[in-house]
Amino acid sequence: MRHSTRRTLAAAAAAAAGLGLLGSTAAAATPTPDGPAAAATWNSTGATWNDPNDAGGVSVYERASKLSTGEDILGQFIAYGEKISVFDRHDNDRKAIVKLWVGGSGPAVFYGNGDGTERVINESYGEGQAVYLQVCTSDSANAVCSDRTHRGRS
Repeated sequence: MRHSTRRTLAAAAAAAAGLGLLGSTAAAATPTPDGPAAAATWNSTGATWNDPNDAGGVSVYERASKLSTGEDILGQFIAYGEKISVFDRHDNDRKAIVKLWVGGSGPAVFYGNGDGTERVINESYGEGQAVYLQVCTSDSANAVCSDRTHRGRS
């Protein structure tokens, strides 16, 4: 009888330990707010337009938005004055970023000021270079980013 009780207790202890391991694994697999599962709930848009203040300049923006919450992030390059803007309207306690490719270089990374903010950065680039822009929810490996499909010109 005693031997059987020990086996039962040992089996119960092993089962409890196994459940603890499964619980830890499940918790670790839960996606973060910017995780891969969250990416499916975001839409990416963007546009380019001839800048009326910069002959030959083409301004561009990229945006990622989460329609279910109204949150979004937006990166913008204005050809006149080479201004980069980071709009962070995503509540994730991280700074949104804009990645910028100009000519054959990049990406240069520009950080926003955090949730609910806008930041404008003044830069200077040679005229007539191709400009690609991408905006991301953060610089983490699990960040959600825009598609980077629109091309501007400095």
